[in-house]
Amino acid sequence: MELVRGIEALSHSVNHPVVTIGNFDGVHLGHQKIIQLAIEKARGKGGASIAYTFRPHPQVALRPGSQVQLLTTYDEKLELLEKLGIDLVIEEPFSREFSTIEPEIFFNEVLLRKLSAETIVVGYDFAFGKERHGHLEALEHFCKSAGVGLFVVQPQRIEGEVVSSSKIRQHLLSGEVDAAKRLMGRSFFYRGIVIKGEGRGHKIGFPTANLKLEDKLALPYGVYATWAIHEGILYPSVTNVGVRPTFQVGTRELPALVETHLLNTTIDLYGDSFEVQFESRLRGEKRFTGIEQLKAQIRLDADEAERRLTKASPQLTI
Repeated sequence: MELVRGIEALSHSVNHPVVTIGNFDGVHLGHQKIIQLAIEKARGKGGASIAYTFRPHPQVALRPGSQVQLLTTYDEKLELLEKLGIDLVIEEPFSREFSTIEPEIFFNEVLLRKLSAETIVVGYDFAFGKERHGHLEALEHFCKSAGVGLFVVQPQRIEGEVVSSSKIRQHLLSGEVDAAKRLMGRSFFYRGIVIKGEGRGHKIGFPTANLKLEDKLALPYGVYATWAIHEGILYPSVTNVGVRPTFQVGTRELPALVETHLLNTTIDLYGDSFEVQFESRLRGEKRFTGIEQLKAQIRLDADEAERRLTKASPQLTI
């Protein structure tokens, strides 16, 4: 996959381009259907598939200071698009100025003049241009006038539920990681470098690999059955997301961490790259009266996580 940072950096022509446009946050099953159709149409004419996407998310540019609950980091999104087989990704820097481009100008200048799009593939809820005034009817008119093929992918439904980034966020923010997995087509995950903790888990017999919460959606604090991935190997695990209230002193809240305990396995992971996939939520985070009560609950959590994971179907994300 070729990556171009901004349309102005595209220095070569593309053969028979088939273009799809969107944020593609989460690269969920709906996005996958759109991307796969674009790839299919491109291959059918011996051309190239192009995903035109944005960085940062438009809400960041239009609402400075707002916190966007990303389902994937920008780099994770690129890796997932590459895994699907897209030929070229144009990651357009999104700004307030860019958001003021009128739909017709965007179509003529970006899609026609700069990309020479022969075919466009979008989702049923696609809108573009200034204040998203470019609706599907306008796009159909522009494409027909320019002789550009247009394919609109209808909503994808899983167990009667329409697949969308907003619906997935709702599930995740409610701790419903299993429901989000059905719509995403894979588990929600955090990935990063294992950082040094305070060693409390090791002292009580449950060593953990610790990650800082990334610049993406923060799951509700609590305990989850998870899969840990290290060097391409999946390990059943139990993970706490939160601030460890049992160890708080006074009113000072500890920084939020993702703490993962590998079940029946001991590995020194400090400083290594590590991924945690969330399979199901076991309980909310709570404060215990002492270490022994905490240890007893962790044992119960570990047993329940192991029971649930025996029924799950793990997969490597990327």
